Amino acid sequence: MKFGLFFLNFQKDGTTSEETLDNMVKTVTLIDSTKYHFNTAFVNEHHFSKNGIVGAPITAAGFLLGLTNKLHIGSLNQVITTHHPVRVAEEASLLDQMSEGRFILGFSDCESDFEMEFFRRHISSRQQQFEACYEIINDALTTGYCHPQNDFYDFPKVSINPHCYSENGPKQYVSATSKEVVMWAAKKALPLTFKWEDNLETKERYAILYNKTAQQYGVDISGVDHQLTVIANLNSDRNTAQEEVREYLKDYITETYPQMDRDEKINCIIEENAVGSHDDYYESTKLAVEKTGSKNILLSFESMSDIKDVKDIIDMLNQKIEMNLP
Repeated sequence: MKFGLFFLNFQKDGTTSEETLDNMVKTVTLIDSTKYHFNTAFVNEHHFSKNGIVGAPITAAGFLLGLTNKLHIGSLNQVITTHHPVRVAEEASLLDQMSEGRFILGFSDCESDFEMEFFRRHISSRQQQFEACYEIINDALTTGYCHPQNDFYDFPKVSINPHCYSENGPKQYVSATSKEVVMWAAKKALPLTFKWEDNLETKERYAILYNKTAQQYGVDISGVDHQLTVIANLNSDRNTAQEEVREYLKDYITETYPQMDRDEKINCIIEENAVGSHDDYYESTKLAVEKTGSKNILLSFESMSDIKDVKDIIDMLNQKIEMNLP
């Protein structure tokens, strides 16, 4: 099992953008040390509200890569459907080269109808556009060139410069956003990123579908290393931890799931993520790992109000990881 962090960068009420981003930078540079047994850090993409103030996660990853030496850093969910695929490929290839293979390309389709329309994409062909964009990006990263001729893109063969440092391009993960994406990923043996906001039943259903699809199409997934995202807030006072998470998530849940009961959704997240006292986090995370078959756990401590408390929890978890190293 490997461990890393992910950053949603929600701008809390009463805080500035600078403070939000500084907390990410401070936490990433803290764990970029041989003292810590965290391997990765990922940055989330979000648009048009303070419920995630990074619209360009590859850009943020590039900044963090320049500050660090050990960590592998990447985009958690670069939305490839609403960006030009050649641009994504150029940026990913450049970071792979300049970081000497430390960049990770985590990507996603577009889940927001508003963003699809805003960026002038057709909702009715969402999955087809996503797949077309991926093929261009993957061709560019694995061969250095792309020459698409499909319903969405048709342009001459171009070279993506600089070509990647890594032999087959940077490591890739795709967000498990729908059954269509999960089945598509299984056919390509692409590892999934399971979303912290999905309930455990959904995550398990996607994991089963992934395995079933791979078996059906004869795809070897023995080396696939899915990753599980987990909201973490630990406190000696369980109620304090839960209330901090409720306050942190309330605007995002209202924005993203307007058709759902907000409190019910947040209570489910609290129950199934690592939220509560120092004894509360283990069982829920262990169960999610078992249900999804994940080999990587990504944690977000951003709901915790005190950055000093975050360091204390990171130190505590780091000691537990160290104790269980082979």
